[in-house]
Amino acid sequence: MTLPLPTINCARAVRDGGIDAMAALNEALRKAIVDVPPDQVDAFKLAFGRIMGDLVEDIINPAIEAFPGLDVSEAEWIAIAKARAKERTGAV
Repeated sequence: MTLPLPTINCARAVRDGGIDAMAALNEALRKAIVDVPPDQVDAFKLAFGRIMGDLVEDIINPAIEAFPGLDVSEAEWIAIAKARAKERTGAV
């Protein structure tokens, strides 16, 4: 099912939420594998990678496809992730 994204504001909220979720999962994985035996690290990376891939395919890409102007550079992606993290933690 493709998300109905009727406005650019809706699509931006979806894209930014997806970016925020990706950043949170990446950080969780980084912390989690510190205590995982080396032979299990790949299983963690694969599980997280599957979820992150779904986020890109089902959340972020549809927003960008609906409104191509929402496509961002890596630097802008990082800025969005940082801004959303601050917003979520109340550190605005």
